[in-house]
Amino acid sequence: MMHQLQLVLSFAGLDFTGLEGLIIILFILGIALVVIEMVMPGIGVAGILGIISLIAGVILAAQVVSATVLALIIAAVLLIIAGMLVWLYKSATKGGRVSKLLMLNTKTGREEGYSSTSATDDLLGLEGITTSLLRPAGTADFQGRKLDVVTDGEYIPKGTRVRIVQVEGFRIVVEKTDE
Repeated sequence: MMHQLQLVLSFAGLDFTGLEGLIIILFILGIALVVIEMVMPGIGVAGILGIISLIAGVILAAQVVSATVLALIIAAVLLIIAGMLVWLYKSATKGGRVSKLLMLNTKTGREEGYSSTSATDDLLGLEGITTSLLRPAGTADFQGRKLDVVTDGEYIPKGTRVRIVQVEGFRIVVEKTDE
């Protein structure tokens, strides 16, 4: 395997000793660090070090190889990174390996016992008296229970009888009743 690698490197005009070895190590390290950053995103240290390593490898390679070989090296590095991005995208979408690690697959709905608001469907149709001026928001008392309510834009004075006509989460809509 090492002999084959040396043949490929010698074909590209590189000898695995000295500066050429450092260039190869910088490229391998850079690609590995960029891949690590893509798979395990964090603060970005691995990605930044990987990019710095790749840039240093390109700068050193520019001193050793011809412009054509340098262009091929840059293209190969970009293709490898693009391939890793495609792999990460496919893996992060539904059913992929990374999606199982990063995404929550359990439900947290009302059926499972989780709710961001208390059940207020029982309020529909209740009648009460406004305890503040509704312009259009304010408060009203419904059977001893003070609630924040809104109107559909209508101003309703304090002490007016109102009825709950709509409940959407925390938004309770009232309208004036005919007394």
